[in-house]
Amino acid sequence: DVSTLKELCKRWKPEIANGFKKHQKHTALADIIESVEELRYYREHFIKV
Repeated sequence: DVSTLKELCKRWKPEIANGFKKHQKHTALADIIESVEELRYYREHFIKV
């Protein structure tokens, strides 16, 4: 879940927590794509897998 990773990042690595900027298009497909991009950001910068 994206919000779980976002909250963990805010607490454990606050310096990178605001690195992902949302585009806020608010269509179903855009929201899904944005969530995948956000997960990718947290994987690369927070989890480092």
